[in-house]
Amino acid sequence: MSDWKFPFLFAPLWILCVQCFPVNAETLIERIRSANYQAVGYAEPLSDRFSQLKRTINLVRKSPPKSGAKKTEIDGFSVEVFEHDNQFFWLIGPIGEAAEPYIVIAEKAERDVIFEAPHPVKDRATGIQAILLLQALRGRAAIISGNNRCASEKKSRCSGRTRVCSQGRTRYPISDPAHSQENLFHATHVLFSKIWPKAIFVQLHGFSGRGTKTKFVLSDGSRQKQSKDGGIAGRTRDEIRKKLGQPELAVSCQDTEDDKYDYRKLCARTNVQGRQLNGSSNVCRKSANKASGRFLHIEQQWSVRKPVRDMGRDALAYHYMAALKNALRKAVPQILNR
Repeated sequence: MSDWKFPFLFAPLWILCVQCFPVNAETLIERIRSANYQAVGYAEPLSDRFSQLKRTINLVRKSPPKSGAKKTEIDGFSVEVFEHDNQFFWLIGPIGEAAEPYIVIAEKAERDVIFEAPHPVKDRATGIQAILLLQALRGRAAIISGNNRCASEKKSRCSGRTRVCSQGRTRYPISDPAHSQENLFHATHVLFSKIWPKAIFVQLHGFSGRGTKTKFVLSDGSRQKQSKDGGIAGRTRDEIRKKLGQPELAVSCQDTEDDKYDYRKLCARTNVQGRQLNGSSNVCRKSANKASGRFLHIEQQWSVRKPVRDMGRDALAYHYMAALKNALRKAVPQILNR
């Protein structure tokens, strides 16, 4: 299911006409802020849902539906159009409360980057942050989970343990899309990685900063470590440090020289999206030894994310968010021959 090996069912093709599809007066950020995330009762989707979402994504990418309403439906998914800074964004999402992701696809993207927020409830404000960065950097797309990561008590078969959803360290629940494969979030991630084979995926997370000065923990999801890390995590860290001035505020899990700082080792080695991009032989069970350069996992203290929740778009001028935006602008590639 995670690779969407289902036959593509051809549906009638609508004519691309953004003007015929009225732009939503609500902003995309407001829409994600007010999203109806499923809190409990998560169940893995039926196989038909994977093929339906793939078909909906392909239809929207190639010819968004012509409609006289602000919102339309395709295969049981809601499709809306939003505009920001002379750029259109299509939002595919669940109808009502459902454990299905919110998928944003940008028109006329300028940078080969996709933002992901697998834990928008527990890692507060990361869903909004994904949209802010997508629009600020004019990236390709964003994927935001539609449920609380702790919405199920059933355990994932994938490796890794956490305390987030229980009193002690236990296996991740199947409702955590960063640690389980059979969900629409991961399936969309895999699809986008094939549609845009050179895109970098930036996955946004949050952590408790008790006992550490570090604001950003960056990693590429692999076991590879070296002195003076020059990979995607190290380069992004270096740019953040240039803005903030204090090296301990941003660290790379891949750099042995950063071990001198007292930071939480949240290094994404059990993250299934990172494993997939890094070419793991068993995405569910085995961490990757080397990095592909396509996955950037960013853990952030609440002091970084709180202005996003409180200030919305104005948070981009706040010093932590400004440093992150500037670092990503330099780390992710521009799209050539657009």
